[in-house]
Amino acid sequence: MKVVEILKGTGTYADSLRAIGTAGLLEEVAGVGTIIQDRGTHFKIEYSSDVPDVQWRPPSPGFYYIWRKSKEKEKPQGTMVLDYEEEQGRVKAKEKSSKKKKEALNKALEEQGLSPVESVNREYGPSAILESMRKGWSSDKDVYKWVIQNPEKVLKWVQSELVWLERLNRLDRLEQVEMPKVSNSQFFNPSSGKGLHATKTIYKSPSAINSEVVEPFVEWMKFRGASAAMLPYRNGDDFKLFVIEPAEIGPKALSMLRGKLLDLRLWGGIRLDIEATLRLAEELIIHSDVVQDTMGKISLRGRRPAEVIRGLRQAYFKSMGTAAALMNDAFLPIPNWFRIENKDDAIAFIEIIREHIGDYAQKKPGCLGSLNETHSGDVPILQQYRKWLTTGSVSDLLDFLAKFAVHTMEKRGKKEGVKEFSTENLTILFERGYGMKEIVENTGFLSVAWAIRNATITALWLQQQNNKKWDVRFGLAQKWKQKIKGGAKEFVPVLAEFVQDYNWEVTNRLEGKYHTVSKEDLDQVISLIENNGKDQSELVGMLLLAYGYARAPKIETDNPTITNKEGK
Repeated sequence: MKVVEILKGTGTYADSLRAIGTAGLLEEVAGVGTIIQDRGTHFKIEYSSDVPDVQWRPPSPGFYYIWRKSKEKEKPQGTMVLDYEEEQGRVKAKEKSSKKKKEALNKALEEQGLSPVESVNREYGPSAILESMRKGWSSDKDVYKWVIQNPEKVLKWVQSELVWLERLNRLDRLEQVEMPKVSNSQFFNPSSGKGLHATKTIYKSPSAINSEVVEPFVEWMKFRGASAAMLPYRNGDDFKLFVIEPAEIGPKALSMLRGKLLDLRLWGGIRLDIEATLRLAEELIIHSDVVQDTMGKISLRGRRPAEVIRGLRQAYFKSMGTAAALMNDAFLPIPNWFRIENKDDAIAFIEIIREHIGDYAQKKPGCLGSLNETHSGDVPILQQYRKWLTTGSVSDLLDFLAKFAVHTMEKRGKKEGVKEFSTENLTILFERGYGMKEIVENTGFLSVAWAIRNATITALWLQQQNNKKWDVRFGLAQKWKQKIKGGAKEFVPVLAEFVQDYNWEVTNRLEGKYHTVSKEDLDQVISLIENNGKDQSELVGMLLLAYGYARAPKIETDNPTITNKEGK
């Protein structure tokens, strides 16, 4: 095996693009497979040494040429040419056509030899965003044409960069090898213009960056990498660019995953961050060797998803009229909840994702579907969920679930649709992801959680059916969150009072037809809280809220008002 190392010199997605583009280039010229490995300070690319560099083939450009025939009469050579204006016409026609007109419009297009309106090239969206950010820049087009027109020179250029490093110093290579001239673009180098890394009052245009510091080969690799792993999205006049960051995976697999995500046509602000991250994990698992057996393109068996793909590098650009300013440069890690050993693990992982954000193919909404980022009250809940995805911290997950509990009661109080998280999937998360089996399978814990649900969600439902024998504990989640912070000294009395009042209502007002919490159950929960002197009120209390406001499995019962239970 041979190795090429790509240093992480910028700390942005530019480094990932360069590594992905280089790996793809090696596969094309040598006809061998490559694996990109994240080594912290650099990316390591391994490839077979069976094919000597003297037998390498001249490569293609490896990225799409965005052709605008109104400005360029002659269509460039090569297979990766996007007729931008034709695709733009399809999009506009699709936007204008109503459902009734679509069928007739598609027929008319087919008669003209054109594809139906629905068949917009998936590369149009990314191309449209690049076109919006060009501001006169065209180095990608220059490189594309140069590579197409000079195959032998290109091959020598590739060899000089990837093989001759051991034989020639940098100055010798520059003198002996021809290469195209390239200028900088903030699209491929997010930290190079106005924004986070520059004084706000000074805008650095692409042309303001000395061409000597822009290495043509490096930029070409970024162009190739973007075609394989970049996911650009528009948010009004602004742009959000994601790049899939490898942990240990090949460029072809990355390109396949990118295509799957582009086809989903994701949108939004906070929701886009959430959906892109989770859908990436979902597609990774679906197309892994665990689900596809030996036909799987991606090796995942025995590993966590983050051991294959680290996540998404992100850059958010704010439109400033004649320029774009980098407002946020971030990293969104892929969910890393538990190791996937077999198909059952894969199904469990996917089911959790789909419960949260829905089943895209079946058009079934997930639990987050009732949250709207245009509603000020929902934004902090979505932000908290995104924070949990970013940190992976159990405290962030519990904080989100507590916020969602309040949201659930508000929605149900208005008789609006809301889908609670299921106790089954919460148990998988907390047991396998956070090692909390001792708590979440405790009989007393499950008994109290069942009581919380009865006193909140079930009681509210009964009240809406004109059965007002049971008081609805509005504000229970908020009250407990405050008391939990005071430790066992403040929380245990509140817990005991709730159990006492709840049991009294069941016995005296509901004729004992509902679940009650036994003394043994309460003692078990208090024991979990006190934890042999190591107070874990916050953990146990927040878990009780998470399970208490969750959707429990349905049970068979003679009482039509009892449809769910917790544990027993």
